[in-house]
Amino acid sequence: MIRTADAVSINGKTFSVGDAGEFLSSQRSGVVDVTLSNLGVVETFQFEFALADMEDLDGVDAALARLVDGGELSRRSIDDFIMRCKQYPTAVRYQSGLADYLYGVLAREDALGADISELSGASSDYEGKYDRAVGILRSFDRPPAEAICGIVAFHYNQFERAMTKTKSQRVAEVSLRFQALVKGESWLPDALSQSPHPSLDVALSDSIIEQVLRWTALPLDGTAADAMAELAANIGSQRPYDALKLHLVAAEHALAVGDFPAALRHAESLRHSRLSEKWYRNFRPRVQRQGVPKK
Repeated sequence: MIRTADAVSINGKTFSVGDAGEFLSSQRSGVVDVTLSNLGVVETFQFEFALADMEDLDGVDAALARLVDGGELSRRSIDDFIMRCKQYPTAVRYQSGLADYLYGVLAREDALGADISELSGASSDYEGKYDRAVGILRSFDRPPAEAICGIVAFHYNQFERAMTKTKSQRVAEVSLRFQALVKGESWLPDALSQSPHPSLDVALSDSIIEQVLRWTALPLDGTAADAMAELAANIGSQRPYDALKLHLVAAEHALAVGDFPAALRHAESLRHSRLSEKWYRNFRPRVQRQGVPKK
C-alpha cells in the first residue's frame, strides 16, 4: 500500500500508485529501488526480495545432508556445498545462512587447543558468523534452520528460545531444565541423554557445544559421579556462556551427593550472574537446610 504519494518510480520507470503495488507484489528476488514523490518531497527506498521455491530449499537441504554424510568439515567441503547449491538460485539466502554457520563451526574448531586467554579474537570470529546465520535462518521453517537456531540459542544461554526447538529434542529438553533452574521452578533430575535426536542438532553442533550438551544432559540425582568429575575438571577451560551452564549442573550434583563445600564453591562462581541470580538466592538456603550450618 502506498499512501500520500502522487508519483512513483521503480528502478527509474514511472508507475501509477496502483500498478506499483501490483508490480512489487509480483517480485520474488533481487533488489528494487522505489522513489516516492509528493509535492516536491522525494523519498527513495530499497526493497530486497528473496522468496525461495520449495524445490530449491529441498535441494539445499540435500546438499547439506551430503556434506554431513561426508564426515568432513573444512573450507573445501563448505565451498563444495556452496557450489552444489548454485543450481538452486532462489534459495541463495537460505544457503548463505547455513554456510555462515558452518564457517562459524570451522572457526571454533580451529581455535580448539588455544589458550583461553588467546580466544578473544576467535570468539568474536565464530560468534559473528553464528549471529549472521541465525539472523537469516530464523525466518525459515526448515529442520536444519531450527536445529542451528536452537544450538546457537543454547550456546548463548537463551534457554527460553532454545527450549521451543522441539524438532531438536535434546536441545529443547536440556534448555527446558535450565530454564526451570534459573527461574526457581521445579525440574527433572533424570538423565536427558536418552532423548531421541530426530533433527540435525547432533550432526551440526560444534564439538564444544556437543560436549557441553552431553554434560548438561547428565542426571542431577548424584548418580553420575565419574562424568561430573570430568565436567568439573574442564570448567576452567570453557568460555563464560558454557562455564555458567556447567557450574549450575555441578552445583546441583554436589548438593545431591552431599558435597556441600563443592556445591557452594560452584554456586559462588555464579553469584554475580544476572541470569542465575534467582537460582543462587534459592540454592544457598537449600544447601543450608541439608547440612551446612548458617554463618
